[in-house]
Amino acid sequence: MAQFKTYRCKCGFEVQTEPLGHYSLMSGEYYTFRCHKCKDIVSISAEDIALAAYNLTCPECGSDKLECWSVNSQCPKCNQCGTFVEIPGSIMMVD
Repeated sequence: MAQFKTYRCKCGFEVQTEPLGHYSLMSGEYYTFRCHKCKDIVSISAEDIALAAYNLTCPECGSDKLECWSVNSQCPKCNQCGTFVEIPGSIMMVD
């Protein structure tokens, strides 16, 4: 079970995720990445990471320019660090 919360950057970009950059569901463990090409936040399962032999590509655009991401990391849209704030009352329970 995980709690996804919505976080918004000062630039207006929003993402719904766990704040630490990784979470577990019944379907497995997932890690959150920032894609430099499509400028989005994507989640990739630990199984897919292992199957790719750690040669990761973005599931949205196919780019290999990914880096680990958490809410304390840089915004993919404006590149500012530490700009995300939690939107109160925006919790989604997932499992």
